[in-house]
Amino acid sequence: MLILGREIDDFKTERKGILAPLPMILRLVPILFYGALLFLIVVGSAAYLHRRVAEARRDAVLKDVSELKKKIETYKAERSALEAQIREATDLELWVLASMPLQPLVMSIIRSMTQQSSIVNLTLERDAETPSQLRMNLRINADSDEQLERSLEAIREMDYREFSPTQTRVREDLDYRASLLWQNPHTRRQLPEERMGAVGTTEAKGGRP
Repeated sequence: MLILGREIDDFKTERKGILAPLPMILRLVPILFYGALLFLIVVGSAAYLHRRVAEARRDAVLKDVSELKKKIETYKAERSALEAQIREATDLELWVLASMPLQPLVMSIIRSMTQQSSIVNLTLERDAETPSQLRMNLRINADSDEQLERSLEAIREMDYREFSPTQTRVREDLDYRASLLWQNPHTRRQLPEERMGAVGTTEAKGGRP
């Protein structure tokens, strides 16, 4: 059965008009979206790498700080041990000084006496706080002060030096009181009067033509 072409056209529906192409700015939206997404990925990756580097540096700094703290604790322990050794050495030195016999000093004073002089009283007391220091009370019966000078010279030969001396005459006796300080002859320091004498000698030599 033949159908006429005109009748076929009658069965066709009418088409609506096709939309116009998108504007250029709307076409750029997907491009901008993917560009922004790529930018975020790059920035996020850089931030992540920066964070990892910062964490590594922080861990390294914390490790160095921990090692320094351990070294400080070690040095403190060594210092405490050294201070303990110093205290032990000081106590030993004080003990040695406290145990030094006084008999040689007493014998030296007795031997310095002449036939015309005699010892009325001789007292030696060791200072509890400074064992190397002695408190001496010497009373002699002598006609002059020469005997006292002889006794003091004998004391100096035993490496003792007198400080804060007092000298009084009690009737026919000469009472002498002083503090005696023992000086190690290997580390002997000049006394003030010796230093003044050395300065005077130097000035006298310098003043010579």
